[in-house]
Amino acid sequence: MNLITRYNGTVHPEEWLKQVQTICIINKIRQERDILKLCKLNIDTSIILPNKTNTLDKLAKVLKAHFTFEIYKSGCKHRLDQMSSQGNDKVGDITKFLANFRSLCFKAEIINPQEIKARLLKTFSSNEFLNEFSKRISGVTSVDEIYRLYSEVISDSSKTIKYGPEFSIATEHLATSRYLSSISTNYQTGSKRQVIFGGEKILDGNCWRYLTCEVPDLHKDEFQKNKVLYVYRSSRTSYAEVHGFQCSWANLKNDLTNQENNTPYLKVRDRGYIRTETDYILRSQDVTFKIENNNDNNDKSDTKSLIFQGNVGHKEQIDRDDVYLLFV
Repeated sequence: MNLITRYNGTVHPEEWLKQVQTICIINKIRQERDILKLCKLNIDTSIILPNKTNTLDKLAKVLKAHFTFEIYKSGCKHRLDQMSSQGNDKVGDITKFLANFRSLCFKAEIINPQEIKARLLKTFSSNEFLNEFSKRISGVTSVDEIYRLYSEVISDSSKTIKYGPEFSIATEHLATSRYLSSISTNYQTGSKRQVIFGGEKILDGNCWRYLTCEVPDLHKDEFQKNKVLYVYRSSRTSYAEVHGFQCSWANLKNDLTNQENNTPYLKVRDRGYIRTETDYILRSQDVTFKIENNNDNNDKSDTKSLIFQGNVGHKEQIDRDDVYLLFV
């Protein structure tokens, strides 16, 4: 027969009784009086049972009325106070976190939806989480629904593009799958400033990154640092040249096109248009342009053509060539 764990007030009485009953069933002990006798024999002698404790239900009530159970519940509440899901934004991590949280709530006999909400709000320190979770659980009284919404909001928060000096955004053109990029080469006409183009289909060192706040950019190579996306109006066409230009700060607007993001925050893989302060929309098409490069040695025989996918700024009607995906 498997050994029965001795009850001393360090486990929930109902859980302990279930464990004893499981062991009894495995060993073909099914009579309640026999199970009750085994339970009493395995309760710490410091816990005195009334003589009328003659059923398993009464035993559970007696153990829960003992002062040791209040101490046990206080310990469970303290453990709940220490819990945090910060950094546990993977599906498996959140599942495990919520399983532990629910278990401790059961052990501490916390069943009030408002208290569960309040405790969950303390487990993740992020303004995005606090605002979004508070909004979604407003008026919700189902405990199961509260946990479901928590998991949903935490999952969303892992995709949220954060604000701060350590965060920046890269953009992938939806139609061509090329990342907006730049290298230390200038246009030969127009503004004659640093070229902006549709680059590789993978994130690399040439990807053009937007700051999420007005601070020195730690993510860019030297040739991109302190430069922002600008447009240069062409006198010959309705389009504007897109280039990198040294400037203290310029604000770019991301106008979302997907309806799946119902939060006020940008998320990874959100679809949007990139619009400058002067209301030019960034457009990329699967067409190319050339820039002659003589490797800065003035040797015309060593000249080679660099071919780029073009990007322009426009004020026309928006179409699919204007849509970008956001990445960090």
